[in-house]
Amino acid sequence: MAKTEEPTIKGVFVMSHVHALKKAKGKTAVAELERRYGHAISFGATQNVPIREEVKIIELTLDILTGDTTPKEKRAYEAGKLHFNNFTQTPLGMMLFPLFTSNFKMLLMKSPTIAQQVFRGVTFKSEDLDRNCVRITMENNDYPLGHFQGFFYAWLTYSDLFGDVDAKEQGRNCYIYTISWSA
Repeated sequence: MAKTEEPTIKGVFVMSHVHALKKAKGKTAVAELERRYGHAISFGATQNVPIREEVKIIELTLDILTGDTTPKEKRAYEAGKLHFNNFTQTPLGMMLFPLFTSNFKMLLMKSPTIAQQVFRGVTFKSEDLDRNCVRITMENNDYPLGHFQGFFYAWLTYSDLFGDVDAKEQGRNCYIYTISWSA
């Protein structure tokens, strides 16, 4: 059996969480993040960072921003929402979202192409299910199931759409997200 490539994300996206925390709460909060994480957080823009490390950083950032008040069962979902909001402030996010705010579905359908710029070792597949419904399958994914459910829900909100994100696990590290919205 072939070994699966370790899923990674580019350092620029990991650092977006640190920059957002610094902007919201200052240098002291970043020092607290590093204390909780266990060491300094400094990744190069093109460095491939294991996704499991980004998950720790996002969730710790969420804890600091919310004063450790997020219930455990909502932590992955809320961290996913934070992840989306921070992504919109990265160079790629600032380029993509203003261009496609009026065509949410097209951007969802392009998510495999976008993901190639962000991730390594993670497979995205988009399927057009209906006029206002897209299914995204992610394989070799180290995020918790609720993470991208929150990410996609924040994306709906950002796009001024009312909708829902259904999340299902299809096997180890393979998740299916069905995103639907009203016109």
